[in-house]
Amino acid sequence: MVKNKIFDLEHQYQLYLQRVGLKEKNMHPTQRTETKRAFIGACGQMLVLLRDNLGALEENKAVEAMQDMINQTITYFMKETNKLN
Repeated sequence: MVKNKIFDLEHQYQLYLQRVGLKEKNMHPTQRTETKRAFIGACGQMLVLLRDNLGALEENKAVEAMQDMINQTITYFMKETNKLN
């Protein structure tokens, strides 16, 4: 099977680490393990959600639902960033 890198979860994990400013080599081993577990677990949950629920919606409703989830993510991280400042 030819694997497109964009759909490889390890690749996505590395992109996530870059996005949040983490480097595995600088992380405590427990942090590395738990961060990756949380990331892969969240990916799995989202994949099931997309397959079972989002895929069942009409296209325009699916697009709206996706945008709403993106907005929720942005809002969460904006609040977290403000907590740090």
